Amino acid sequence: MKLFRNITILSILTLSVQAQEYNVSWIANDGGWEETHVPHDMLNMYVHPDGTVATICNWDEGGTNVGVFKDGKLISRPEGSGTGGWGRFSCLSVVLDDNYVYQLLTQHGCDGGNNRLNENNLPQFPPCDETIEWKTVRRYHRSSGQGAPFAGGYGYRGDMLIVCKEKPRTLKGLAINGNRLYVAVTGIKEKNQPDSIKIYNTENMNFVGGYPLDGAAGVLYADNHGGLWMMQKEKIIRMNATDGKLLPQEIIIPQNVKALSFSIDIYKNRLLLPNRGKDLNVLIYDNIYKKPKLSGSFGQKGGVFSATKKYKKGEVGESRFTGPAGAGVDSKGNIYVCNTAVSGGRGAELEAYNERTKKRLWKTEGLIFTATADIDRQNLQHMYTPEKIHKIDYNIVGGRMDKVVAYTADPFTFPDDERVLTEGGAFITSCWKRTIEGHSFLFVSDMYGGMIAGYRFDEKKHGYVAIPFLFANNGDPGKRKLRFWTDNDGNGKRDENEWHNIDEINPFSMSFFVDANGNIWRGTREQGIFFWNMKGVNKEGIPQYDAAKLLPLPQGCNGVKRVWYDAENDEMFVCGFSEERPDKGDTWWCMGSTIVKCSNYLKNVCEERTPANMRIFIPFHYEDSSTKHHTNAKAFCVEGDFIFVALAREGIIHVYDRNSGEKYCELRPDASVHNQSGWSDFNYCINAHRTSDGTYIIMNEENAFAKVLVYKMKK
Repeated sequence: MKLFRNITILSILTLSVQAQEYNVSWIANDGGWEETHVPHDMLNMYVHPDGTVATICNWDEGGTNVGVFKDGKLISRPEGSGTGGWGRFSCLSVVLDDNYVYQLLTQHGCDGGNNRLNENNLPQFPPCDETIEWKTVRRYHRSSGQGAPFAGGYGYRGDMLIVCKEKPRTLKGLAINGNRLYVAVTGIKEKNQPDSIKIYNTENMNFVGGYPLDGAAGVLYADNHGGLWMMQKEKIIRMNATDGKLLPQEIIIPQNVKALSFSIDIYKNRLLLPNRGKDLNVLIYDNIYKKPKLSGSFGQKGGVFSATKKYKKGEVGESRFTGPAGAGVDSKGNIYVCNTAVSGGRGAELEAYNERTKKRLWKTEGLIFTATADIDRQNLQHMYTPEKIHKIDYNIVGGRMDKVVAYTADPFTFPDDERVLTEGGAFITSCWKRTIEGHSFLFVSDMYGGMIAGYRFDEKKHGYVAIPFLFANNGDPGKRKLRFWTDNDGNGKRDENEWHNIDEINPFSMSFFVDANGNIWRGTREQGIFFWNMKGVNKEGIPQYDAAKLLPLPQGCNGVKRVWYDAENDEMFVCGFSEERPDKGDTWWCMGSTIVKCSNYLKNVCEERTPANMRIFIPFHYEDSSTKHHTNAKAFCVEGDFIFVALAREGIIHVYDRNSGEKYCELRPDASVHNQSGWSDFNYCINAHRTSDGTYIIMNEENAFAKVLVYKMKK
C-alpha cells in the first residue's frame, strides 16, 4: 500500500483570496528596484566639485556598474555599463565633468553582437575573434545615463572611443582635467610596446597626444597644476600631464595599507588614499607639490572592527568604515568615501561627511550580490544575513524595513573565516540563525550547498564579530575526503588536530543544512543522507558532534537534492526526483520535482527505507528549448503550517499545506518593488518564521537588485 498521495492545485478563486493576505517589503538596500538599487560593489569613484559622485565596479547583477549619486540618491544609471551581457565588461575607472560620465569599458563581439553599423556608419560590435576586443572610453549623459554619441564613436549608441583593440592590452586608469581625458594603457612586451598615456579632447573625443610610460600603467588622477598622478603597485608617482616627464613628487604606500585608488584634493593640495588594510580609514598627504607627507587620516582607526567606549567590535557608526575603496572631496569642504566590505561577501556603502565637523551628511548602502536572511527567534527585531545583523521595523510596508546594526565577518581577527577568504573560499549566500542550549549561533552555506560553516558569539571578547567553530565541505572520491572541522579550544583557527574526515561517497551534494537543534544534514543524491548529531555544547560554548552516520533514503524518492529537518516534530522533508517525475537530463541546478515528508524520521530511521506519509509534485521541467525550466523550483523551507517553495525566476513562491500537501497560495513581488525580482539563484535561498500572532515572515533572495525580499503573510 502506498503511504503517499499526489497533490492537486487549489482553485484560482481560492488563490486570489489568499493572495490579498500578504505584503512585500525588503531589507539591506536603500533602493528597491532596478532604477534605484545600490550596487553590491563600489571599487572606485570620482567626485565632481558640485558633490555629484560616480561610482564603479567591475560587475553588478542589476546593471549599475556605474552609478551617479547626488545627496544620497541615485540620479542616473549609465546604460549598459558592463555586467557582461552583450560582451560588455566594466573596468575600474570613471570620471565626470559638467555634462558627461566617462567610463573605461571593454566590448567583444562573441556574446550577442551583430554586424550592423551605427549612426556614424561604424560597427556596433567588433567581430567575434578571440584576438580582438575593443578597449574603450564610453561617454554618457550625466543627467540621464543615456549614451552620449559623438562623430567617430563606435558601439551600438555611437558613444564608444576605441583606445586599442589587441586582446592582451588593457586600460588601467582614467583621469580628467578641463577638456582633457587621460587614459593609462598597457602595452605588449613581446612587441616591445611600452605602457602609455593617451590623451583625448572631451568635446569631440579626438586623440590629441600621448607618450610612453617608464613603468607600469595604473590608476590615474589629474591635479590642477599640470600634473598627472599614477599608482604603480607600492607607490604613487607624479608626471607632467602633457609630455609624461617624471616629476620629483612621490608617495611610497605603507606596507600595511591596501589601496585600490586615490584622489587629489585640488582645493587643499592634498592626496587622499583609501586604506582597506586593518586601519580601514583614509590616509591624507599634504604638501604634495613639494615633498608629500602623511599628515593625518579620516575615519576611526580600525573602522567597523574597532572597539571603543561607544561601539562594540563590528558595530556600525559614523566614520566606522567597512572597506574604503574610493575617496574624494567637493568644493564645499565635504569628503566622500565609498566602501566595499573587506569581508569576502562584500556589500557597498557610499557616505558623505562635513570634513571639518566630521558629521555625516548622508549614507546609502546595498547588499552582497546574492544572499538571504534569517530571523533571530530570540530577538525578532534582528535578522541576519551572512555577514550582517539588521534591525527590523515591522511597521514599514512596501519599503526598506531595516537598519544595519553590525558586520560579523572580521578578516583581520579571524582570517580562517570562510566568509572572508578572497581566494579559494566559497561564495557564501545562505544563512540560518540558531539558538542552541541558550547560546547564539550563525550557520552559513555557499551558492550550491556544498559546504557549511558555523559561528558562535562572545560579546565580551569580540562584540558582534562571529567566531568560527565549524566547517565542512564536499570531498572528492579517491582524492580528498569530506572534511569536517570543529574548534576544540575556542581560538577560531582550523588546527590540524581538529579535523574529522570521512570517506566521500558523492561529491555532488547540494544540501548541507543545519536544523534548529544544531544537527548537520547532507543529502548525497542517490546514496542517502549524512547526519552529524549535535550531542551538546562544551564549556567553551562550542557544539560537539558525533561521527557522521549515513541514513537511508526515504520512500517515494530516488535521490535527495535538498534536506529540511524539523527537529521539534521529528519530521524530515527531502526534495529530489521520483520514479513518476524523473529528470530526463542533467537539470543539476534545480531542487527536483518531488518533496517527500517523513514523520517520526529519526525514530524510524532503523528501517531500510523510512515510510513517506506525503509527497508533493512541485514545478519542474527538464532543460530544453522551451524555457519551461525557468519555473522550476530552486529552494524550500518549512515553517508552521506551510512549506514555502521558491521558484527559480521572478521571485515567485508557492505555498503548500505541510499536512495535506495542497497548494495554499502564491507569493509574488508587488508594485512596491515595481513587480521585479531577480532569480532565486542558490540552494537555500528562503527562510520563514511564524510569529506568536500567526503572521508568517518569509525572507527570499533577490539577486538582481542586491536585497532580500520580505513577505508578511497572514493565514
